[in-house]
Amino acid sequence: MSVQRNEQNRPVSVEIRGHALFAGHGKDIVCAAVSMLVQTVIFALEDLLELKPSVRMAEGYLLLSRPEKLEQEREEKYYLLVETMLLGLQETARAYAANVTYREETASSEQGRRKDRALKNNSKRMNILKRR
Repeated sequence: MSVQRNEQNRPVSVEIRGHALFAGHGKDIVCAAVSMLVQTVIFALEDLLELKPSVRMAEGYLLLSRPEKLEQEREEKYYLLVETMLLGLQETARAYAANVTYREETASSEQGRRKDRALKNNSKRMNILKRR
């Protein structure tokens, strides 16, 4: 998953790529945990906040993007839900470090560059990226 953050350290997009490979298809509890966390937040954004976030899904891929226009009250709730999801994804990455890679990256407004931190790196693991 790749999470891009803006200069205010707010998540603007979350991208998940790959599979955890913890177990076979239909039995992978790590993949199921990541999917459940992300899908529950998408449902909450749509049903509880009545937002229409941009969501693209395909086999082994999901991209969630912040809606372009958000009024202040919904914006705070949007970020609360997304940050809660990211906490769950971080803990999943810690608990299943052999199967999940977690990275953070934040855009720097002064330097126009991004900082990347990888906790684990393995091409067979699910990529969970949180950009700071």
